[in-house]
Amino acid sequence: MPALYQTDPDWANVRYAENSFSESGCGPTCMAMVYAALTGATDKDPAAMAALATDGGYAGPDGTAWLFMTEGARALGLNATEVPADEQSIRREIVAGRPIICSMGPGDFTTTGHFIVITDIDQNSNLVVRDPNSPERTAKSWSFDTVLGQCRAMWSYSLI
Repeated sequence: MPALYQTDPDWANVRYAENSFSESGCGPTCMAMVYAALTGATDKDPAAMAALATDGGYAGPDGTAWLFMTEGARALGLNATEVPADEQSIRREIVAGRPIICSMGPGDFTTTGHFIVITDIDQNSNLVVRDPNSPERTAKSWSFDTVLGQCRAMWSYSLI
């Protein structure tokens, strides 16, 4: 899974969801990572995902609407399935090769709302994540309890 960041100078200053992409671009950046990982394609970077979200009506003053995680995914040839917020469900999806986008509430990842991607489970049974707003948070692993305690919703992805 590529590590992409909403603060990348190539798109950080693009206007998105009534802010700069560096402030509000976590949803499209997560979708770009999942899309690249599952398809192997590099034609849709975070800026292209932001345009897709905007054109589809999924970008608003609060950032990216949750419907982008399902309807937007379908437009990209991805199947999105809502995942129950429990350890067994996460393990099942990750073992099957289906990355998970999580909508996070206040805590370690955000003070308001944020999207991250769960990509793997490490040898210590911790979650490996891609945080599109933090190379530091991407570089460490996270306990199931920490992530699940802050997660609002989760979707796993596979090719249609």
